[in-house]
Amino acid sequence: MQSWEIFLYGYLAIGVLCAAVLAMGAWLEKPRDTAFSRDLIAALDERRRSFWYRLLSDRIVPALATVLIMLVWPVAVFMGIRDFRVRRRDKRALTK
Repeated sequence: MQSWEIFLYGYLAIGVLCAAVLAMGAWLEKPRDTAFSRDLIAALDERRRSFWYRLLSDRIVPALATVLIMLVWPVAVFMGIRDFRVRRRDKRALTK
């Protein structure tokens, strides 16, 4: 195996791990939707009823975001750490 192949596989492996960690963090922090909130959003936005819109918003966009994170994971890690620090600082400001 060539050295650039080893580097590429390592880079992509770290990207997969970063994407998994960021996705898990977003999933854990996501507020749970109630039936009322889903019905309200559906009533306000007629496009959400179409199959193609739901496919795009629920499957295609997250898949493209995952691929993007895999390719530019150093930026994603920096942004994730920055977001974590800002949220932690805001929580401290609220408790004071």
